[in-house]
Amino acid sequence: MSEREEVQLERGYVLHQRAYKNSSQLVDCLTEGHGLVTLVAQGSRRLASGRRAMLQPFLPLRLSWLRRGELGRLTHVEFCHPLPVLSGKSLLAGYYLNELLIRLTARGDANSDVFSCYSRCLEDLDASAGKSRALRLFELRLLRGLGYALELDRDVVTGEPLTPDLMYRYEAERGPSLGSGAGYGDEQYSGRDLISLRDEVLDDDQALRSAKRLLSRLLRFYLGDRPLKTRTVLMEILGRGLAL
Repeated sequence: MSEREEVQLERGYVLHQRAYKNSSQLVDCLTEGHGLVTLVAQGSRRLASGRRAMLQPFLPLRLSWLRRGELGRLTHVEFCHPLPVLSGKSLLAGYYLNELLIRLTARGDANSDVFSCYSRCLEDLDASAGKSRALRLFELRLLRGLGYALELDRDVVTGEPLTPDLMYRYEAERGPSLGSGAGYGDEQYSGRDLISLRDEVLDDDQALRSAKRLLSRLLRFYLGDRPLKTRTVLMEILGRGLAL
């Protein structure tokens, strides 16, 4: 029999919730010290329950639970302040973050870097501008936090530092190598744009488009053949209105 776990007032966020039995919910939570955990919120779907309004995505929470095995029982939840207010495109972008985390993070694997980059991105999305940049930096930091570090310092064939004016191809789990120099093909990136991504600058539209192209390719590589639902929904609703 697995050991009983009792956790008190752990920082966390709800990533996803779904109905469970008659009046309860299953909530997938990203937590600071225990990674991704699934908890039963007993009775949270009842009208008289105050938990339903609290167990919503993007709200910083303190969570307590008892667990033996993979599924735990939520025993307490309270807000941490301040609370972000995501709406419109920021809200849709937040759901994209949540799906990425559920698909890429291992359950029960605490990762302070992943938790930090998620909470930081929510703060950036809550701000008034720079949402595309916030998403690209989240994708970059998430891949780094999960151990899929991008080589963005040098040509992996020659060992030479990246040169801003040269064009490079980028191979997943290997890195950049000198390209043909024949413009911006789908698999080529300027050294300037790769350096901008490495240094987390991304201060112009070209660098943001290039970062999106590269990070999307790398995420598809690690996610496999099953596409992200949020990307599909966003394409149907917004067309090209939100650069995810």
